[in-house]
Amino acid sequence: MNDTLDGPLASDRSSRWCIVGAGPAGLTTAKNFQDLGIPFDVLERDQALGGIWRYNEPGSSVYRSTCMISSKRMTAFRGFPVPEHTQDYMRHDEGLAYLVAYARHHGLADQIEFDREVTKAYRTEHCWIVELADGEWRRYRGLVIATGHHWDPRSPRYRGTFSGRILHSAEYRTPALLQDKRVLVVGTGNSGSDIAVESSRTASATFHSIRSGCYYLPKFFLGRPMDEVMEIPVRWHAPRWTHRLVRRVAIRAVFGDPSRLGLPRPTHRIMEGRLILNSDLVHCVAHGWITPKPDVEELLGDRVRFSDGSEEEIDVIIHATGFHLSIPFVDPGELRVRGPNQNPDFRLHVFHPERDDIFIIGMIQPDSGAWWLFDDQAKAVARYIRACETGEAGALRARRAVDRRSHVVYQPSGVAGPHSSMRVDHNRYEVLLRRLRRDLESAMTSRRVGRGHGKESDDWREESRDQRDPG
Repeated sequence: MNDTLDGPLASDRSSRWCIVGAGPAGLTTAKNFQDLGIPFDVLERDQALGGIWRYNEPGSSVYRSTCMISSKRMTAFRGFPVPEHTQDYMRHDEGLAYLVAYARHHGLADQIEFDREVTKAYRTEHCWIVELADGEWRRYRGLVIATGHHWDPRSPRYRGTFSGRILHSAEYRTPALLQDKRVLVVGTGNSGSDIAVESSRTASATFHSIRSGCYYLPKFFLGRPMDEVMEIPVRWHAPRWTHRLVRRVAIRAVFGDPSRLGLPRPTHRIMEGRLILNSDLVHCVAHGWITPKPDVEELLGDRVRFSDGSEEEIDVIIHATGFHLSIPFVDPGELRVRGPNQNPDFRLHVFHPERDDIFIIGMIQPDSGAWWLFDDQAKAVARYIRACETGEAGALRARRAVDRRSHVVYQPSGVAGPHSSMRVDHNRYEVLLRRLRRDLESAMTSRRVGRGHGKESDDWREESRDQRDPG
């Protein structure tokens, strides 16, 4: 232990990076740092790796029937496919087994410190000081935040009081508590749709509060996972209107017009808002097992009044209303938060606008599986760090590469929402990170400051064309 001007009595790990979290984002960050020989520690607050995918463990937000909404081929990390015998949409236990296998294959498990919760991290002139829950302080070269954003529940507030039980989807585990109850599920996301369907098989009545219309897609179309079908126009480099057409044809072919069943009609174009991947919800509504309702207006003891003036007797309310993007151990000033939800304002959702010693991995909501995009983010960060280590020339080239690409449009247009700033078009984002990675690899061998000529300049003109949305 050493006492320094940089902070309190702290163990000196100033040659190492601190990766906070051993879920999907933290694991792929560790793997990519290891590939480039970047020393690191992974600090995980729980007793095992996997993050939220450890069902029924503290901090987990998955319920017993949770399955992924992206297929295994659109979820897997680069170069580490999900075993073929695994079902197309992994259950939570299969997802966890995949993460454990990934860590074992890359020799990561022994490099993770468990039961090491980070309670505070702040930057000094020379390093980051990290405080742990047991009172230990450590000095690190830099910080990588890989804690995810599905662990701090966000619940709406309504007028009035409710005499029944209210819980968030993060607390929901099995439908046993809904047996013979009158249940209201609030929230139109994938979790809300799943829980409403599960409730309809157990509860005496199920109501689903849907604030605004959305598009429901089947999980399978033409015998294949829907996200793989949607990827066909991407591989063909087809214009954007064909992407919309594929989705619209699938909806019409399987469900017809869901609005005729009482589901609200979307007010936005397809691909401009959330897509719900659920083959059963429309079916349950059509059979009267789920009753769509508008937004909640007021709680009236054992009843709920809705915005259309209707009232229903309710025993249990489940809020499937998402999560706050929380990084409680870092001062918001260090994160450059902005907007009504105070989300971090990092370039490309990864890079601090001014600092080279703090990064975020995994704080995105793509229109596909996410884990392979976390992998792409981690690859870029590892190369950025290595470029900065080559000297001022490499560091300057790395910063310029990020600065240029921070102006490229990779987020889909669409309706506003609590985390709309986190949404990314996976195809645009993948291309952007791949080109950034190539420039960072060039910067890793830099010995002088370039002026943006040649290949980098050509790439920038190409990416400027990518900004337009032909749809």
